[in-house]
Amino acid sequence: MDFWFRLSLQKRLGIIAIILLIIAVISIALWTNDPAHNRPVASLIRLSPILFLLWLAWADLRKVPFWAWLVMPVVIILCAFKPKLWFVVIPFTFFALFVMPKKKKK
Repeated sequence: MDFWFRLSLQKRLGIIAIILLIIAVISIALWTNDPAHNRPVASLIRLSPILFLLWLAWADLRKVPFWAWLVMPVVIILCAFKPKLWFVVIPFTFFALFVMPKKKKK
C-alpha cells in the first residue's frame, strides 16, 4: 500500500481512470435490463472518461491560477440553477483569456 502513496497524484488519477474505464467496458458487455444495474454503469460511463481527460490535461491544469479554482465551482453552481448565465459566462471567459497578461518566459 505504501507504493500507492509514493506515486504522484497524476499517476494515481490515471490508474483509477483506466480501472474505471475497464470496469465500464466489462459492465457494458454484461449489460442487463435490471434497473439496479443501470445507474452504476451509467455513472461509470460518465465518470471514467472525465477522469481520463483530467489525467491528459494535468500539465495544463497546474497552470490555472488559484483564484480560478475558487471561482469555478461557484460559477458552475450558479449556471446549474440559471442556465441562461452560460451565455454570459462563456463569452466573458474567452474575453478574459485574451485580455489577461501573459507571463514572460525567462
